[in-house]
Parts: sequence; structure tokens; C-alpha cells
Amino acid sequence: MSVKNILVLKNYKIADHSKWYNNRSTEPGLVENYKAMEEMCINSAHKNIPNLDDVVVFTGEADNIRDVFKKNFYEIYDLWKEGNNILYCDLDVVFLHRANYFNQFEYFSMFNYTDPRSTIDEHYDLEIEHFFNCGIRYYPADMSQDVWDIGLGMLDNWNPERWDSEQIIYNAMMWSQDISLADVLKPALAYQFLYSDQQDLCNEWNGTKIEDANAVHVHGSRGSGNRLALMTKLFTWQRAIFP
Repeated sequence: MSVKNILVLKNYKIADHSKWYNNRSTEPGLVENYKAMEEMCINSAHKNIPNLDDVVVFTGEADNIRDVFKKNFYEIYDLWKEGNNILYCDLDVVFLHRANYFNQFEYFSMFNYTDPRSTIDEHYDLEIEHFFNCGIRYYPADMSQDVWDIGLGMLDNWNPERWDSEQIIYNAMMWSQDISLADVLKPALAYQFLYSDQQDLCNEWNGTKIEDANAVHVHGSRGSGNRLALMTKLFTWQRAIFP
């Protein structure tokens, strides 16, 4: 059976929007904005990701976004067990030009820091020196089951009180491997547009220019309306808008 290269996204119908990083219950256009992001993400992926065989968008219903994180872990695991290379990305990711992920990395990988760049988690009794953003993740078909087992064990002890519990779990999985920072830190493959309308500051934070970014994570949880506008701008004009 041949290995397929699959891009995975998730877009669930959520009942309670109060359990994001901030309470988003009254945020206008939330559902519609994320649907538009989904379409843009997929369109840009088809254009810019080599050797992409299929796109899977997991959908369904959940009480809150933190439950979605947990559900999606198992969904991706089941798809991986079928023998696939998987590239996961959040809906608020746009691929700007040729972005090579498939068959480029032998480890479960994320590619850039998050904010803050380090963290301590008391629930799991972990101190993570290099805390990576989990909005773009690559799962090679031949990654070790031992890495999955770490995540599955932590999921059994899920912490619903922390917004980014899944990010803690994915960092624990990644750093359990015999890898160095240089093996995974590839900011052009996961440029973090943290600060709206502050391109120079974002470039400094990422350590690379957005002109050189293959993929940009616009952080829709910081306001879906203005981040959708940013994503649209990037997708429509791409790097030409950043002279």
C-alpha cells in the first residue's frame, strides 16, 4: 500500500465559545470567518504544497474548543495508523509559496516557537525550554509509536483548565525524540504573525522576513475578523504587498 500525503484541518461546530484563550461568545462573524479561513487555507495548500495527495477536514459538534483539541488528537492518530504522512494545520494558516513538508522530516515535527517561548505546566509537571507552536505539525508515516504513546498517556490525564493543553502534549511528544533545536526550528515553514499590522516586529520575533515565509499562521484566536483580513491580504497579493 502506497503512502499518501494528507493535509488535515478541523472545523467543528462549537456550542460554548467561552473556553478559547479569551471568551469569544460575542465575537461577530466567528463561524463565518473561520469557514472563509478554511477555504483560503486549502486553496493556498493546493497551490503551494508539493506532493499533496488529499485534504481531510474533520468536522462535527463539540461543547467547546478544548474538547475539539482532544477529539482531533484521536482523529489524526487513526488516520496516521492507516499508513499516511500527515501535515496538520490550523484553519488560520496560509501557504504563500512552495512549502516542502512531505518526506522532508523523519521526526514528528513542529517548526517554530510560540509566545511565550518557554513554559511550565504544573498539571503534567513539565518545564519546556523550547515551547513550539502546534498550529502546523508534521507526522511522518514511520514516526515512532513510542511518541504517540506519550501523547495518548497525557490525553488520559487531560487538563481541561489550560487553554493550550494540546500544545503542551505535542511539545512533550516532539522533545521526547532524539532531536536538536536545529532539527525542527524552521520558522519559514511556520511564520507566526503575532502582532497585527506590525510586520517589522513580527519579522524580528520570527528571525526571518515574511517575504521568505512559506507558511504564515495569522493567529485567528486574537480576533477572527482582522486576522481573516490579514490572511486574505497575504493570499491575494502574497509577498508583493511587502515591498
